This record gives sequence, structure tokens and C-alpha cells, in this order.
Amino acid sequence: MKILAVETSGKTFSVALNEDGRSAASFYYDCGYIHSEMIVPSVERLLKDTGNTFQNIDKFAVSTGPGSFTGIRVGMTAVKTFAQILNKPVAAVDSLSILEKSFVEIKGVKTISAIDALRCEVYVKDGEKIIIKNIDLFVKDLKKYKNKILVIGNAAISYREKLCKGLGKYSVSLPYIMHMPKAQVLAAMAYRSLESTDYTKIKPLYIRRSWAEETDKK
Repeated sequence: MKILAVETSGKTFSVALNEDGRSAASFYYDCGYIHSEMIVPSVERLLKDTGNTFQNIDKFAVSTGPGSFTGIRVGMTAVKTFAQILNKPVAAVDSLSILEKSFVEIKGVKTISAIDALRCEVYVKDGEKIIIKNIDLFVKDLKKYKNKILVIGNAAISYREKLCKGLGKYSVSLPYIMHMPKAQVLAAMAYRSLESTDYTKIKPLYIRRSWAEETDKK
């Protein structure tokens, strides 16, 4: 099975091809919000370099967010278009879950994914639900894990000082690149267990309205 994955939920974006559980190729970009200009050329290059065409793809995978409203829309639109034209299924997964699967569990250490929601808030999981939590409350709720917790996601970069002070230096010790959800991981998830659905049924995960929409409302 060949799975083409696209991850565009943040400032970085990536595309990846998984063939029968093996990561065949992937591209990762961290040069600003160039998603709309680069996504199609990146996918075309990925397919060409691996000797494939769009017709060879069995399933697509896409990140639903939360994250950048514009980035999520770009990725979702591209994948839905590919799937519609080729009549292929799509696996959709949230970016917090992708981050969780990016890192192996360490005995005695709690790992938690958190994405910067701006305005001193973070996107986090509450069971199966994704919520927005104030960064101070986030730190307070995890205080009991101080020095035994790792925060994965760009919240560890944006709120490094608060996390370091409240949860210990270890909580923000992962390298920068580990905090970004990647298409390579998403593709592997789609191959292993994620259910797929018709492209018409996948929707972006917007936990709140965009800043522009909220400002306009006022």
C-alpha cells in the first residue's frame, strides 16, 4: 500500500510517502508560510523521485490541526482535491496525536503534546477531546510531574521560560525539530491503524475562530 501524507498545520510543512509500512521519502520545510506555493511542487517531486505517479497512491493522509488556520486549509484543500480526482480514501488525524507518535515513551517520564494557541494559551488533549488551556493553568495542572515530564510541540518553544520554571529544565529539553508534527509520522500512522474515509467527510479541526474572525466580530 502506498500512502501520501501532507502535514501543514504549523509554520513548518512536510510531505511523505509510505510504501507498505516503510518510509520511502519525505520533504520537510521550515522557511515560513510557503505552504500554498510549495505543496503541489513538493508532492510532484516526491512522486517523481520515488518513481511513482498520483495513480499509484492508494490512500492519502492529512493533518486536521489544530494550528495555523491558513496552513490547515491549504493542506486539507490539496489532499481533498487529490482524493476527489483519483477517487481515493483519506486518513485524517489531529496534529497533537502526530506529535505524540513522534516520540517513544520513557519509563518514569510523562510526555504530553501541546501546541501554541497564542494569547498565552495552548491546545492540549483532555482525554479524546482537544481543548484550549491557559499556559499558567497548564503548568499548574502538571506541577506534580516536575523534572519528570517532557512537553512535545511548539508550546515548549513559545512558553519555554514558564515551562522551565514550573516543570523543570527537562520539560523543554527536546531539540527544536522534535516539536514539529511531520508527514512522515502521519503516513506511518495511516498505514498502521488509522481508519480512512471519503474526502467529503474530513473536516479541519478549528478549536476557535481565527484571530481575524474574532476581531471582525467585535
